[in-house]
Amino acid sequence: MIQLSKILCPTDYSKTSDKAVRYAIELGRKVDAHVRFLHIMQPENIAEKTAYSYGVTKKAANYDAVSDEFRQLMMDEKKKGLSADILILRGNPCDSIIEQANAWGADLVIMGSHGRTGLTRLLMGSVAEAVFHSLDIPVLLVKQQAAEKAVKDAS
Repeated sequence: MIQLSKILCPTDYSKTSDKAVRYAIELGRKVDAHVRFLHIMQPENIAEKTAYSYGVTKKAANYDAVSDEFRQLMMDEKKKGLSADILILRGNPCDSIIEQANAWGADLVIMGSHGRTGLTRLLMGSVAEAVFHSLDIPVLLVKQQAAEKAVKDAS
């Protein structure tokens, strides 16, 4: 039997990662898993790594690391019973996601994928692809175009 107790969901607050966040919320609720949302901020000095936990996040260069919309979503979902937290890190996104998944002992990573192909992917790289190939745990890549079909509002 597959047991999921820890789901890691990296987010950059984009439309693509918002789709993955919604998958993580729904799956976390259905399997009664704890969901850790991870946001990576690019450091001014890449050698400097700083971790913040939700609730003590400081503004950095007039940028709030947790958007008001995301903060409200988390409060609403926690009221509905979701077990979740938010972790803010500074560093390289790919390395930070892989390190956090391993250190925390995540059972699954759910992240958005832009679905770039060809030259665009070659030039821009793919964090999702690097994470997928580097981890020994399942990675669910949520494409922006396909996500609408699976997420339904339970009104």
